[in-house]
Amino acid sequence: MDKFEKWHAHIVDAQTLFRHWEAERAAGRAHRKRAREILTVCLFTLCLENNENKRFLIGFQQRGKPPTTAGPVWDLFKDGFGEIEDVDVILIPDLGPDGPNEREVHRNQLVSYRARPNPSTEDLIEFLEEKKLRFSAPDNDLILIVHLEQAIAWDWVQLSIHLQIRRPPPPFSQIFMLAQTSLDPARPVWACRQIYPLMLPMKDLDLETARAVLVDRKLVCPFVPDVKPASRQTNE
Repeated sequence: MDKFEKWHAHIVDAQTLFRHWEAERAAGRAHRKRAREILTVCLFTLCLENNENKRFLIGFQQRGKPPTTAGPVWDLFKDGFGEIEDVDVILIPDLGPDGPNEREVHRNQLVSYRARPNPSTEDLIEFLEEKKLRFSAPDNDLILIVHLEQAIAWDWVQLSIHLQIRRPPPPFSQIFMLAQTSLDPARPVWACRQIYPLMLPMKDLDLETARAVLVDRKLVCPFVPDVKPASRQTNE
């Protein structure tokens, strides 16, 4: 996006966005691509907040001037909503209504590792090379979030070393891996690791902690039950 181009963002807090995702799941739509992307954003945000003791607002960019009234949160579940060029979602520190107008914006791109027939560290490296590393334009202000959505035994040290010695360097400022590590679906645990430019472990996030972090924030938009599910696209 041209740096002089007018743009705005649909801003939502993680708790409200996650409640809408839970409604999607209850309606049997959690498997759809957009719902999975929303879940990735929510989980990554909670992992960051659990490690940094900060709160973030989640934003979806739109070209042009902002509307006089914000659209419903359900708009965010439309395929492609808020995706501008390489940026899928932005994270903004929640400094409250009295905070400064100028705030740091974290630009993020999402990718999902799933349905791979031979999951392994080597396959994960090849996947990232094919999907993101070989053909993406360099952007030193763009974070890549890789969600491992299938079971895989992988060596995060080996992957990180591959990225650190790669030439040319990866076209992202940071790369994070996100995965559910618990085999018990009733007691999920999520792990998030920065693997580039340096290896940086983060605290794991269990279900109890996730719930506590999720509610420990100010809401910026209400939860609205889905009254028109047919209005959204239905791509798998």
